[in-house]
Amino acid sequence: GDAIAIAPFTALVAATLTLVMSLGALVSRQRVAAAVLLVVAAGALGAARGGAAALPDPGRVDSFIGSTSVAVDGVVREVTGNTAIVDTTHIAGGDLDSQTDGGLLVPAASLPPLLAGDAVEVDANGLRRPSRRPGPESEATLERENVVAVAIAPLVTLQQQGGLSLPRAVAWLQQRLVSAVNASLPEPSAAMLLGIAFGIRQPLAAGVRASLQDAGLIHIVVVSGLKVVMLMGLIAALARVLKWSPRRTWFIACGMVAVYVLLSGAGPAAVRSALMAGAAMFARMHGRRVDPLPMLALVAALMLGFDPGLASDPGFQLSFLGTAGILLLAEPLAARTPGPRLLAEPFAVTVAAQLATVPVMAGTFGVIAIAGPVANALVLPLLPPLIVVGGGAALVAIVVPFAVWVPLQLAGAVVNLIVFLAGAVSSIPGTVVQVGNWPGAWTLGEVAGVAAAGAALLWMRRRRRDFSDLLSRRLQIAGTAALCGVLAGSGTALAASQPDAALHVTVLNVGSAPAVLVQSRGSAALIDGGSSPAALTQALGRVLPPFTTRIDMVVITGGEQAAVAGLAGLIGRYAVSAVLALDGLTAGAVAVVEQLVAAGANAVNIGDTQWTFGGAVWRCLRYHAQTTDRDDCAVDVAAPSGSVLVLGAAGSADQDELSAMYPALHADLLVTPPGGALSTALLATLQPRHVAVPIASGAAASPAPQGVATIRTGSDGDLAFTGGEAGLQEDG
Repeated sequence: GDAIAIAPFTALVAATLTLVMSLGALVSRQRVAAAVLLVVAAGALGAARGGAAALPDPGRVDSFIGSTSVAVDGVVREVTGNTAIVDTTHIAGGDLDSQTDGGLLVPAASLPPLLAGDAVEVDANGLRRPSRRPGPESEATLERENVVAVAIAPLVTLQQQGGLSLPRAVAWLQQRLVSAVNASLPEPSAAMLLGIAFGIRQPLAAGVRASLQDAGLIHIVVVSGLKVVMLMGLIAALARVLKWSPRRTWFIACGMVAVYVLLSGAGPAAVRSALMAGAAMFARMHGRRVDPLPMLALVAALMLGFDPGLASDPGFQLSFLGTAGILLLAEPLAARTPGPRLLAEPFAVTVAAQLATVPVMAGTFGVIAIAGPVANALVLPLLPPLIVVGGGAALVAIVVPFAVWVPLQLAGAVVNLIVFLAGAVSSIPGTVVQVGNWPGAWTLGEVAGVAAAGAALLWMRRRRRDFSDLLSRRLQIAGTAALCGVLAGSGTALAASQPDAALHVTVLNVGSAPAVLVQSRGSAALIDGGSSPAALTQALGRVLPPFTTRIDMVVITGGEQAAVAGLAGLIGRYAVSAVLALDGLTAGAVAVVEQLVAAGANAVNIGDTQWTFGGAVWRCLRYHAQTTDRDDCAVDVAAPSGSVLVLGAAGSADQDELSAMYPALHADLLVTPPGGALSTALLATLQPRHVAVPIASGAAASPAPQGVATIRTGSDGDLAFTGGEAGLQEDG
């Protein structure tokens, strides 16, 4: 609790210190106070907007998740392929009739011709939460766009076309570009060119996206600060050839960059780069030198002031940490990298950005591309001519497509070369590290360390003092900054990683089988393990912090092979302290328990006992299974911060028996048997807030209970819940 609260505060203080000291280098000493006031004002604005955004809104469309056969009215925000984002206004169906807001993702088999601003009706078989799996339609990605629900089997009807507006004009131009490029190039060349040249999102084949991500090249198909800098450089080169005045260059560059940013969706990286580049060009026009570090800090403060939600946006984090790393490290790395500058500079820039963004990349994508600098050194020099030739030809193709067929084919050939390089680099063994779950405490520590190192670096640069002959001034500055960064980062990470007293429950996505991880006060217990050892170890790798090597307790609810076979995957990877089970296990379950005991675990017969573990009270609710004629147990875990009941394989008749035997039973979270079949009597007894269903992707599920938030591993991935004063609540 307190440790977690201290960590972001430490990072915030360090970051504020860096910003204030940076502003001292940007403005005269007499104006530092005014700059500090500006920072405080931006922070106050961000706090006010963040507080307002945190207020509950019962009318959001995600509050109707679990409902079936709904009709949602709304306004189209954007369309990508056969997927639309709709800002909802009204929902109806069954007993529902309510005003709503919040974004709805509509992945339809086919869509009518739509543009931003069109009024539509979406008839769906229900609503579900966005997937927790990484990707363009993941919960983490969509949440940044206020998309909080996904329509199931939707049918979209155009009600009314929207009026003239800037978003509609941008959407019209995007559609024309997509049509023009698709008419001349096949996939994935068309989608790649649109992403590289304009930042227009188009679906990519899973294999192509995976190879780009593993090679550290996924950033080239989205709008980024690098693209804005390239565009500004191209405009500056054109201005020198045409001998434009600085004022004309600035106005033309600002106009073209604004159009590009709007066309690409105005993401944080593009806005940040546009603001920084425009301000720097304006300052040079008036004969002033602009230090990029304080400018970066000032832009960050202003953007967070207007939109505090950006602080949790991985795109924002990657943009600013990557830029900071480039500003601090790229030049010295390039100076020490042998080879031609055309390759050495992209290599140094990528290394600098990757060093600064490792925690965010690991936490967001679960992947660290070791060969990313090499791949970028080969690919980045290709982007400027590709943007000029391919992007220019695509714009001309809107009007006269036949006139630019040859340039588009040349651009397609370059895109195919990039795809080939990405596949070749990512296929080399050892070039990709799958890191699983990256603890948030490590990211906080990295942010605090970078902030402290930056503050020390600026402070040392501003001081006028003599340095000893043993070390140069540059080495002393670098050493002091590095020491401050290491101390601040490790201290923050250590404080934030201290175990809290809250109950943490994760229903693991291991297919149609139960596997539930329960953590509290630094201890970890596993209830069942699914049927696949590989699936279990992969799931634990996703949710447990790196270097975790111990599972303190394993509890087996029954003897079915589907519930225990996966536990064999723990052997050799995790040290298990104790295995708790009933008598009468099947031969397969007994064999798995014996393997765990041989590896060092203690076998315990739980019977009808109650025990305490991790600050929670655990109970085996014993019942006689109707289908197997054997005694099994449902596991009840109750802690001050929340409670969960794991049914194991209990069928509907078994659940009726449990509700009769334990009439006072209550749980915040109910984990169903595979598939989600639930007894009405048990639901009435428990009155859970949340229902989690273990199920394989694409498998048929039982209907969700009305009035209860229901999520499924097959569509939502690992389901995580954290305890608090209001009991267990879904993470995120």
